[in-house]
Amino acid sequence: MSYKTIATVVMPDADALEAAIGCAARWGAHLDVTMVGRSQIDIPAMISPDLAVTGAVFLEESRAELDKMAQRIRKRLTREDIAWALDDDSGRTADFITGLVRAIRMADLVILPHPGASKGDTAVSVLEAVLYNSRVPILLVRGADTPTLESAVLAWDGNDVALAAIRAAMPLLKQSGRAEIVTIDPPHDTTGRDLAVMLERQGVDASIATLPRGGRRISEVLCDHVREQGADLLVMGAYGTRRLREVLLGGVTRDFLDTAPVPLLLAR
Repeated sequence: MSYKTIATVVMPDADALEAAIGCAARWGAHLDVTMVGRSQIDIPAMISPDLAVTGAVFLEESRAELDKMAQRIRKRLTREDIAWALDDDSGRTADFITGLVRAIRMADLVILPHPGASKGDTAVSVLEAVLYNSRVPILLVRGADTPTLESAVLAWDGNDVALAAIRAAMPLLKQSGRAEIVTIDPPHDTTGRDLAVMLERQGVDASIATLPRGGRRISEVLCDHVREQGADLLVMGAYGTRRLREVLLGGVTRDFLDTAPVPLLLAR
C-alpha cells in the first residue's frame, strides 16, 4: 500500500511544488499539479456574492497570472524524472472550488503549503476548499525541502474523524514501521489500546502516550510533545463547521495551523 497519485495546488503567493516533487520521486508516484489564480478566491466574492464581479472579469484578471504560473511549472517539472501532469483548465473558471475538487478528487494525497508559511490568504482558502469539498487527505508542509515523515505522532481521541486521518496516513506509518498514539486526558474507553492493536496488525509498532492537559490548549500540549519526541509528522482529524457562504476550520484545527512545528496530515 502506497500513495500512487499525489496532487498539489500552485497559488500566486504560496505553493508546495518542490516538496510534492520530492515526495513523488521518493514514492514513485504520479504528480498532478493544478493552479488557482488570485482573482478566483477574492474574499468579498466568497463572503458576499452581491459584491462579486462577473465571472468574465475574474477570468480576464487571472489569465496572464495563470499563464506565467503554467510556464514556470512546466519548466520546473520537465527537469524531473517523474510522471506528472499539469491541469491548467481548472484554474480558468470563476468557480474555483468546483474546478479544484475536480482536479484533485482522484488523488491519494494532496500536498499543500502550510498556511502559516504563506505570504497571503490564498493558502487558507485552498485548504478549506479541499478539506470541506473532497475526501482527499492533506499533507501540509513548510518550505521546499522533501519532508522526512518517518516518526509520526498520532493525535487520538477515539473519534471517527481521527481514525480517518490515521487510515489516510497508513502508507507512511507502514513505511516507517512505528508511531506514537497520543491521547490527552482521555476517558477510559479512548486510551488507544484498540488503535494500537489495529496498527500492529498492519506491521506498525505503536506506542501509547497519555498526556495531561493541565489547563493548556490541546494544540500546545501536542506541539510541545512533538518537539520533545523529535517527531517529523503529526496526524490528526480535521474538525470544523459549515456556515452560510463560508467554511470555517474548527478551533483545535485552526490552532494547529498556527503552531504545528512539523508537517501535518489532515483528513476528515
